[in-house]
Amino acid sequence: MFSVIILVFLQVARCNLALHPDENLTITEFIIKYNYPVETHTIETDDGYLLKAHRIPHGVTNKESKRAVLLAHGMGGSAENFIYLGPPDALAFYLADRGYDVWLFNARGTAHSRSHRSLNPIRDRKKFWNFSWHQIGVYDLPATINYILKVTGTSKIFYSGHSQGTTILFVMLSELPEMNEKIMAGAMLASSAHLSFTQSPYISIATKLLGLGQKLLEIFNWHEFPIPNSPMLNGILKTLCRPTGMQEVCVDVLYIVGGTDSHLFNKSLLPFVLTSSPSGFSVKQVWHYGQVIGSGEFKQYDYGEKKNLKLYNSVVPPTYNLSSTRVPMALFYGDGDVFSNSKMNNELSRTFPNVILKYQIPVEGWNHLDYLLAYNAKEILYDRIDDVFKQCE
Repeated sequence: MFSVIILVFLQVARCNLALHPDENLTITEFIIKYNYPVETHTIETDDGYLLKAHRIPHGVTNKESKRAVLLAHGMGGSAENFIYLGPPDALAFYLADRGYDVWLFNARGTAHSRSHRSLNPIRDRKKFWNFSWHQIGVYDLPATINYILKVTGTSKIFYSGHSQGTTILFVMLSELPEMNEKIMAGAMLASSAHLSFTQSPYISIATKLLGLGQKLLEIFNWHEFPIPNSPMLNGILKTLCRPTGMQEVCVDVLYIVGGTDSHLFNKSLLPFVLTSSPSGFSVKQVWHYGQVIGSGEFKQYDYGEKKNLKLYNSVVPPTYNLSSTRVPMALFYGDGDVFSNSKMNNELSRTFPNVILKYQIPVEGWNHLDYLLAYNAKEILYDRIDDVFKQCE
């Protein structure tokens, strides 16, 4: 969950980091460079958003795919999250090499899915960006899954989500019960639902300032993160990009977001990471998470009593009924992750009726970003994801 200040620092860092050999490659160019097949698919949701999904149908040597798997990014992320470590270690390549037909999700608002059949994200920004992760869960995710099933001819897929990628699955399974029958098993990386248990002082402070932030952004007609084509931001960047040594500052900012520094991140990857992160998302996604943290309940967006009564026939938003889900779930979490600690996952394991594994990463300080960026993620985590999927095959 990126704040405005964090977004500025991350973009400033682009000006100061040494070049990475792959940082100017698009996701498809990157995948092709390492001899993997890649396809790009366009998927239209029922409410008109045009999503891009990237597909790696098989590995380099193993060209037999046994089952489709969808990888879903967190807030501020995109499909690139699952290729940062490169082959063979990044999760997308790891699974492709093991015979999976890998699909990479891109939620509405991200750089790859910034289109709509009638709305323009700049001209019609108030309408285009009027969504939270609820809409991603009830529109984007089922549209993508149904599209994959149609293209592949299978009846079920595997699923792995990181952070918001878990939230949207929980929303979908709760709101659209029929989708439970289309997922073989889910590997949840940093599950994000019971966020009132967060131990981050930064998030606690930000939640208390939620109302003020909403009013300020409404005044400036600002509906998305980061700011698109903003002269003010460009001026800030020009000023702040003069100093050297921003790499260490930027890494420190990353750990404000992700938790403690586990020392597992190879800093040379940072320029490559920052070419696609943060990707676009709506301010309403942030407000919705803030409401969950503040209320202590995993529930739909709170518009205030008057609008709630009109939309929900209740003055308070309905909670998501996670106890009705039927998909076998594996929960993975780390002790350095402020957004998905043991308390949160213990609560989820009591809520979900079909938790098949609750696994704390056996690395001290494992944080919110290590699932994607830790140099040893393959051995520590990805082997276990593969084991879960094999168990449920």
